[in-house]
Amino acid sequence: MATIRRNRTARIAPAIASLPAVAALLLSTACTAAAPTPPTQPSTPSPRKLHTPETLLGMPKNMTRGLTDRPISLLEKLKREVGTPTSAVGWAYGGETETADAVLVTGASGTVADPAATLRRVLTLYGPVETTAVDAGQIGGKARCGQGRAELGGYMTICGWADKETTGIVAFVSDLPQGDPTADFLTVRNELERPTT
Repeated sequence: MATIRRNRTARIAPAIASLPAVAALLLSTACTAAAPTPPTQPSTPSPRKLHTPETLLGMPKNMTRGLTDRPISLLEKLKREVGTPTSAVGWAYGGETETADAVLVTGASGTVADPAATLRRVLTLYGPVETTAVDAGQIGGKARCGQGRAELGGYMTICGWADKETTGIVAFVSDLPQGDPTADFLTVRNELERPTT
């Protein structure tokens, strides 16, 4: 028994003797301050351009002049809102029959000096419509929507947006009264805008 105690004491004693060194090591480690991490600069978003996808809200591009003439005719006015345009789109989707819903889109990218003033002008392109502010989505900027009547009957909801790079207008045309257009408007805007890189 004495041998066992002696051996156990012999093993524990060096461990106890080393505790001050271990404590000193832990204290010195704890007191060592990590090098400060330099602040990260916010990433600059890529410039954006507009394009016309093959479908919008499940509707294909319309190839008839009767429906595409109007959004295309607004292109020059939109281009004047962005300084030197980097892209411009004007097209119609859906409307395959007289009673089918349609979406008309017109937009331009470049440099928008005053998004709020630009948006006010853009929203008048389909005639006077009383609008209210709506969510502009993740891309940001300002957006408004309003409801009225189409020239040949039916209902038309107009939504427009403007930010520092792009501006545009979306017209939803239907034979039936329309509900809140915000979700469809944001889907259309996200489909039209693409980063250049």
